[in-house]
Amino acid sequence: MRHIPVIFPAFSSALFSVVFRVFLCALPLTAPLAGPAMAQTTGEVSRADLIRLLGRMYEEETVRADLRRLGFKGENLELATQHAANMLRDPIIAGYVADRVLAVQAGTPVPIARTQGLLWGVIDQGLAHLPLRDLHYYYLVEQTVLGAMPTHLCGQAVRGTLSPERMAETTARAAARLNTAGLRNYYRIQLRAAQLGAQRGPLTTTPKRAAKAEASIFAALTRYIVAVPDAALVMDSFARLGTVDNARACRAGQLFIAAVLTLEGRELQEALIQLSLP
Repeated sequence: MRHIPVIFPAFSSALFSVVFRVFLCALPLTAPLAGPAMAQTTGEVSRADLIRLLGRMYEEETVRADLRRLGFKGENLELATQHAANMLRDPIIAGYVADRVLAVQAGTPVPIARTQGLLWGVIDQGLAHLPLRDLHYYYLVEQTVLGAMPTHLCGQAVRGTLSPERMAETTARAAARLNTAGLRNYYRIQLRAAQLGAQRGPLTTTPKRAAKAEASIFAALTRYIVAVPDAALVMDSFARLGTVDNARACRAGQLFIAAVLTLEGRELQEALIQLSLP
């Protein structure tokens, strides 16, 4: 079942990817990176330069226009715009961004544009460090987002064939339709996850702990699936996830997260931590 759990943390990067697209567009995409020590003599950017740039480059109207294009409006638009500013100006996250941009082997030229994919994972790295209350709420929102996605895109997301860029855009459009109170709490948790991911990196687990969590997930899924009218068809979808159509893949993904969220207490926490591991 491991090919299904890994799709859920990808949803968290929706707004963050918008933020980093703006950031990276502000940098010279052909500038080679060789390490902070060379920055002053070669014209390359240093860690301090990148942090200062990230703090200064926030342009509200540019971010607002991008978010409006994704469907944000009214109070949700204001909330998302402020969240983008918070992400860009947070010193912990800015330091992480700078480190990722500069984390290449000394003397090896790497275009800045190639680091973009690395930047989107900072929230995912921090999810498993969240307390259960926040992690549970986060996945309730992820469940809502998955349920709001068009079926063909939902199916691709569950199978892992939807590109990160399309995933980010699609999930942002779904998030734009959340109620304002829910979106505010979601962004609060997202910001905290990004900070934890930047500070602590991905959580490490043991094979024993992972196996126990996966056993709980499988048991919850089995209990949940037997109660649905088309249980046999759903189980077949899990077995052939790479070949079933988008509608069946989407339904399998939706039932999977619904099943996991029936767990309680420590079992729920360990299951959600397992799903949150990058």
